[in-house]
Amino acid sequence: MDRRKFIASTGAAAAGTFLANPVTGMAAVNPQRRRKKRVALVGTGVRGVGMYGSGLMRTYSDYVDMVGLCDTNPGRLQVGSRIVDAGCPTFTDLEEMIRKQKPETLIVTTEDRTHHDVIIKGMEMGCDIITEKPLTIDEVKAQAIIDAERKYGKRVIVTFNYRYPPYRARMKELLMEGLIGDVTSVDFHWQIHHRHLQQYMMRWHGESNRGGTLWVHKSTHHFDMVNWFLNSEPVQVQAFGALERFGSKGPFRGKNCRNCAYTSECPYYWNINENERLKTLYADNEHYDGYIRDNCVFRHQIDIYDKHSAIVKYANGAFLNYSLTADTDYDGYWITFNGTKGRLESRVLGYPRKEYAELVFTPVSIYNDKPAEVIKVAFDRGGHWGGDPIMLDKLFKDPDTPDPLGQQAGVRDGVMSILIGVAARKSIKEGRVINIASLTDLEPQVVKPAFT
Repeated sequence: MDRRKFIASTGAAAAGTFLANPVTGMAAVNPQRRRKKRVALVGTGVRGVGMYGSGLMRTYSDYVDMVGLCDTNPGRLQVGSRIVDAGCPTFTDLEEMIRKQKPETLIVTTEDRTHHDVIIKGMEMGCDIITEKPLTIDEVKAQAIIDAERKYGKRVIVTFNYRYPPYRARMKELLMEGLIGDVTSVDFHWQIHHRHLQQYMMRWHGESNRGGTLWVHKSTHHFDMVNWFLNSEPVQVQAFGALERFGSKGPFRGKNCRNCAYTSECPYYWNINENERLKTLYADNEHYDGYIRDNCVFRHQIDIYDKHSAIVKYANGAFLNYSLTADTDYDGYWITFNGTKGRLESRVLGYPRKEYAELVFTPVSIYNDKPAEVIKVAFDRGGHWGGDPIMLDKLFKDPDTPDPLGQQAGVRDGVMSILIGVAARKSIKEGRVINIASLTDLEPQVVKPAFT
């Protein structure tokens, strides 16, 4: 692509937007012409009752019937039911809900370690699945999901909303168009603010047997992005990690933030009772199952990392240099693709304060100087840099909309993203390079198989 064609194809913020958001500009499906899909939700925590509960009822009630809500905590279930306001029955037993309500699709927003049980049971009882990331937390559970999908033949979608923001869709288009040639390496560095990390450490995410560490719970998003951008699959991982601030490293510890003798000294003190939704969902119902939402960030059970670094080799020969620095003073990231014809990069600090994202293309200039080109892509409204509404439209409103960028993800995508994190954990523990093919029976492919 020469410079003139490049400018013509990327000038103006909306360049490529017809692909980034294929729903925009199309005639809406008449809800009277299509039967509503019967869906049920498992897991009435914040993500469940928000994005897939009240959000679904507010925006997609013409397209879906919420026929049941399920949670093992009866108190949180009742609070969640009021928030979702779907007027549907509630259940503490998953099998009973599926048997009585007969949902076509089960939405899974439970604790990460339980995803595989819910997904497999749902498929066994005849449901298609929409699950929050990560698909699951280790290779054994991943293999169980792979086997169940083969056995029951049901459709499983993993909600990788990081694929959907318009500026990332534009990056994918440019890579597909060959703007920078063959990608040889990727530099990807993500930072999490202290307060963001604090919330992970307070919750079950701080315990590796429940969330798989941030290598899986958080980085699954990042690894899936790279798998998707490269259109290839990982083959080897070498990683390093450390826990330097939280857990047993802390100078003192208490029962939880509300009942702590060190509230005046602790820089991480947080009063859950000042947040009415979190108080009523969690604190008021912890006596049912013992789940504490504001645990001490210095409790000894914390065994995840707050510093992460990895090198990933892909089947197509590309290398990923990745870091997750989960103890900084801001949220944001920098991603760069280095190719045979140039370099494409993007930097984003937190959630956007500007109206647009900037992508920078720098052509290879061995013999002469060529200026960098800046491509501006407008942010759409909605969560996760405008990605959530696009993903949800595809899931619930216009499921037959073409997917030219391959943004919708399935089991294989979910498995390949978590296996990088699983391999990173093993690499740190064993001090060696881990082969992805040794973890499940999926053989990494040079070209990532499309989800259909």
